[in-house]
Amino acid sequence: MLWTRGGHGKSPRGTAPFTIEQFSCDLYDFMKVHQILNAVILGFSDGANIAMKFAAKHPKMVKALILNGGNLNSKGVKRTTQIPIELGYKIAKHFAEKSPEAKKNAEMLGLMVNEPNIEPAELRKITMPTLVICGTNDMIKKSHTEQIAQNLPNTKLVFIKGNHFIANKRPAEFNKEVEDFLKQHCN
Repeated sequence: MLWTRGGHGKSPRGTAPFTIEQFSCDLYDFMKVHQILNAVILGFSDGANIAMKFAAKHPKMVKALILNGGNLNSKGVKRTTQIPIELGYKIAKHFAEKSPEAKKNAEMLGLMVNEPNIEPAELRKITMPTLVICGTNDMIKKSHTEQIAQNLPNTKLVFIKGNHFIANKRPAEFNKEVEDFLKQHCN
């Protein structure tokens, strides 16, 4: 089942705070409304961050977790990627009161500047089988991805040649890793 959080894609912005924590609450509400008691959750980028927050808070609702290109905080993003994001955020924030588009951009970029703020200790609560998967040339630092995997008690770490968008650019390899993981842990 595909889910798009408020303010992404064609979903309406809504009035709730634009934070990873709020998005994990939105996911909880979505699962409750749709009577999904337990699910395998695959999250990409901010989606992986949301999935980590959600799994730490609601472990009984997560059968297995697949984290693609997530990070614990902005320090996990390579500086060559982070610096332009920080500059864009400052510019968008400056114009946010004058332009709805700038306000929207400031919210989106703010996620990458100010979020997700996940402590390694939070990860230790995530005991369900977890696949951490990332590109070898990802915008997330390799050492940071390894730190995530090292703090998850029941994890498999996989690097696939490519950048942050390995699921899109190398779908056969990505899907094989995900399928093998699911066969091993969800049958």
